[in-house]
Amino acid sequence: MNARTQAYLLLLFGGALIRLGAGEALLRYVRPVARPWVLLAGAGLVVLAVAQLIQQRQTGSRAPGSVRTGWLLLAPVVAIVVIAPPALGTFSAAHATSRVVDASTQKQFPPLTGPSPHPLSLLDFTTRVLWDSGRTVAGHDVRLTGFVLSQRPDGFVLARLVITCCAADARPVEIFVISQAHPAKGQWVNLVGRYRGTDPDQPLFPRVAATDVQPTAQPANPYD
Repeated sequence: MNARTQAYLLLLFGGALIRLGAGEALLRYVRPVARPWVLLAGAGLVVLAVAQLIQQRQTGSRAPGSVRTGWLLLAPVVAIVVIAPPALGTFSAAHATSRVVDASTQKQFPPLTGPSPHPLSLLDFTTRVLWDSGRTVAGHDVRLTGFVLSQRPDGFVLARLVITCCAADARPVEIFVISQAHPAKGQWVNLVGRYRGTDPDQPLFPRVAATDVQPTAQPANPYD
């Protein structure tokens, strides 16, 4: 592989990053806040590749580069453009070893405002329960979205993965849903319900008595 071919591969890699950063597929890998940095990195690679091609054209240099390692630039391009893995889901949540919310933390939250039911993320709902003893959610109808992690005789477990930086550090937040409905494992649902304390056997799991459970499509951003 010569230097010109390496420049073209670098150009392809930069273009793939720009394509990723400009679309919703980015949210399968990182938090939305990372979008400007991915776009900036892609643009920087494109500029570097173009500058290298211009230099090669001006000097007429065809000096060989690394014979094998240069082709490794194709690996991330294939991963981004061709493979496009789906967002993490039930398998990752079921095999995670730690949970997001530390029940030893104590914090006061502002009361819920606006029309009922109140839309909350699973992370927000769970932290209000475990960090504030459920004070601000008790007696309120809440709307929650997540995927069905597992079934229970009296309902199911609703979960959503939370990422701090990227999908590699994803950890689940889970609640027990008391319901007559039993959506299929892995199905995304919107539900409306009320907080019913924590599970006696697993006090880190809030319980919600659902009054309405509706299947829904996976959100554009599947992570909390």
